[in-house]
Amino acid sequence: MEQLRHKHRGNDGGLDINKVLQNTLGVGAALLLFSLILVTCVDVIGRYFFSAPLSGAFEITELLLAALVFAALPLTTERREHIEVDLLNVMINDTSKRYLSAFAGLFSAALLATLAWRLASHAMSAAEDGATTNALGISLAPFGYLAAFSCLVSAFIAFMRGIYPPSHLTEDGPNANEQDDHV
Repeated sequence: MEQLRHKHRGNDGGLDINKVLQNTLGVGAALLLFSLILVTCVDVIGRYFFSAPLSGAFEITELLLAALVFAALPLTTERREHIEVDLLNVMINDTSKRYLSAFAGLFSAALLATLAWRLASHAMSAAEDGATTNALGISLAPFGYLAAFSCLVSAFIAFMRGIYPPSHLTEDGPNANEQDDHV
């Protein structure tokens, strides 16, 4: 993904995938987090000071939290901020690290694409059935579609990382040198 991130830097009008993700999903995730804070504050203040909690706060919190997790998934994938266990990195050379990174990217892409497919299928079923939350009657299908889209975007990013793994990975980890693979 470093190639996509750095490929068109400058005045050539190219697409900077990091900026696109940050300006869309990053802003969306920030708004979702702010909404979670607002719902929690209103619920707590209403509950303890006015003996009138926010109706449906639990459902709203569940839905906002799910949306926040899936909105942040492509950002986390693009920034390589997923948890990684590097047990073999000290024992293998840089070429092997690169192949291992490529395999991890392609394997992650396959898993995320499968998850996107299953989430989209579940969202379509929820839409056909008219599935809603119990207390507030909020439709669940849009959240399923958001989750599926997020997984699909993350799968694309992981796939690109598998095709174009960083040219060198150091013992400090994959983020040690942010200038990997300029094209």
